[in-house]
Amino acid sequence: MFSSSFNFAAVTLGLASVRIAFATPAPAPVNEFATDGGIVVTHTAADYFPQAVGDLSPWDISTRFTGYNSTMESWLTSLDPHSGATAEDKAQTLISVAFAKPFDPNDKDMASDVQALLDTVAGKTTSTAVDRRDSTFTVSTSHIVVWHTCAAFFACVSGTACGFNLQIGSAPRSQCQSQGGQNCCISWSTYNVQVGFFSTTWTTCNQEVNDDGDTSASCEGKSSTQGGDVCLSNRASGCT
Repeated sequence: MFSSSFNFAAVTLGLASVRIAFATPAPAPVNEFATDGGIVVTHTAADYFPQAVGDLSPWDISTRFTGYNSTMESWLTSLDPHSGATAEDKAQTLISVAFAKPFDPNDKDMASDVQALLDTVAGKTTSTAVDRRDSTFTVSTSHIVVWHTCAAFFACVSGTACGFNLQIGSAPRSQCQSQGGQNCCISWSTYNVQVGFFSTTWTTCNQEVNDDGDTSASCEGKSSTQGGDVCLSNRASGCT
């Protein structure tokens, strides 16, 4: 996605003289959120719950966290769900990685995610309520971010505002950036999602959120023809 365009030097050759005229190169796109730096954190949920009855793949964590201080980065990389004494301890640690913050039982999103994960382990049916659906795009009040705070990051990583390479087709399948106290995350469900669907999801979701006058929201784009789901939310493990 990162590209530069240059006007190559125009060279005019004559019998009596040689004239060389150089055009000024066009500026390259600004990569506001560089792909280098940061840390990659990967956890496979099934490794921690071998007794699970349900499908735990939606709870897998594979993300690149950037914009965090060294203390936060050390904390994220030190978290080990294996160390939990109980299934609930393990679930809380896994959810802490997804949200890039210590588990807070008063955080409704985190608490409900822990319960949903434990229900999945037990084979219980879980469901997530959504507020509005517009074709294949869902705006929700679950796993929300302050939209304007994350807008520049979402616009950049989707490829609509600056050059950015998400390295689609290889792990990790999400990118999170600390912005204004928000954990702004873009995540996708498969390695086959098409590049263009990232920008489509961002532009459509942004229009929907702004049209409805929301200040905080999460949004997911789903497409069977473009390879999978793209989620804009406050966690690395997706919208639902």
